Amino acid sequence: MNETLRLYYDNSYLAEFTTQVVAVAERDGQLALALDRSAFYPEGGGQPAVRGGLYDAAAVRRWQVRDVQSDNGVVWHLLAASAELPALGATLTGQIDWERRFDHMQQHCGQHILTAAFIATCNAPTVSFHLSERSVTIDLAVDELSEAQARAAESWANAAVWQNLPVHARFVTPTELASIPLRKPPAVSGAVRVVSIGDIDHSACGGTHPARSGEVGAIAVLGWSRQRGMIRVEFACGGRVVAALRERDAVARAAAATLSVGWAELPAAVARLQEAQQALQRELRQTQRDLDVLRAAQWYTQAPLINGRRVVTATLPTASVDRLRAIANVIAELPGGIAIVAGGEERVQVVVACHPDTNADARAILAAGMAVLGGRGGGNARIAQGGGGQPTLLAAAIAAMAEQAA
Repeated sequence: MNETLRLYYDNSYLAEFTTQVVAVAERDGQLALALDRSAFYPEGGGQPAVRGGLYDAAAVRRWQVRDVQSDNGVVWHLLAASAELPALGATLTGQIDWERRFDHMQQHCGQHILTAAFIATCNAPTVSFHLSERSVTIDLAVDELSEAQARAAESWANAAVWQNLPVHARFVTPTELASIPLRKPPAVSGAVRVVSIGDIDHSACGGTHPARSGEVGAIAVLGWSRQRGMIRVEFACGGRVVAALRERDAVARAAAATLSVGWAELPAAVARLQEAQQALQRELRQTQRDLDVLRAAQWYTQAPLINGRRVVTATLPTASVDRLRAIANVIAELPGGIAIVAGGEERVQVVVACHPDTNADARAILAAGMAVLGGRGGGNARIAQGGGGQPTLLAAAIAAMAEQAA
């Protein structure tokens, strides 16, 4: 089968075209057509496929193109379910989703410009590019990226956009290629398609691009993070910049309205709210500690005195280990006090503490419980801590520890 003539190579703006069916097949569980020529861009090079539809000559029947893939130079158009497919040799009209095509043109061209910007401003080369429905990212081969570096690259890139530089895409011979300062060597041999944006960037690329950089509109760096030893930069171009601005503006204004301030006063209002919350959390922790001391003393007085010992058992499912230790220490500081306190919602934690006058060994008491739970722990004669095992056996473990402590 001959390779598909890719019309978008010469004209990224072509939204409607005529073509003939050269093959019908099933690919990845979906019906697919191969055409002699196509303006549909197949997934590749970090850029998603274009979608759209195919019509018969009378414009009576329409087949929805859900995905486009390339295989050995043949472009396959994967269709939505259909009861009847066009016949081999049938003449069809293709119509691409122009809004999606132009969005991809803006994002892809913007990526070339932003990549050039990071090289020019901080010598940070791009090693990969990914474009999805909501996100556009590049991975930079650097360990760190500062706010100043990101904003410098963003400013450089937008200056290039607003210069409205010509974007020239063409196939060149190996001889011609040798005279072009490509950003990186091409991954293919033979004739190579080169996309040049003025004199700021020359790249081997099979993607779709606008005729001039001004059509990218604007480029906004939205954030960055460390990914597998590199820096992943998320950005938006053109229409996606406007969408991101609207989304963030709506969130900021909603938050400002909730706090009854203007959106420009939001950072200061949030800072005040955080300070108040931290103060309340400190007060709550102190109140919790005071309450725990009172409750521990109450449990101690309610425990029967047997052989000079008061064994207190308690379960607090939401308590942290630090809180369990604090409660156990309060009880173990009282004459004859032995504390066996447990907690933990996902993993059982147990703390055992003994007053010296009891002559009890906290490690031995804990070991009796861990044997039932199937957990592990350690400590000393004064205080021991353990956890793990089967939470459903906690009640039986506490009973075993209480018997050991009596």
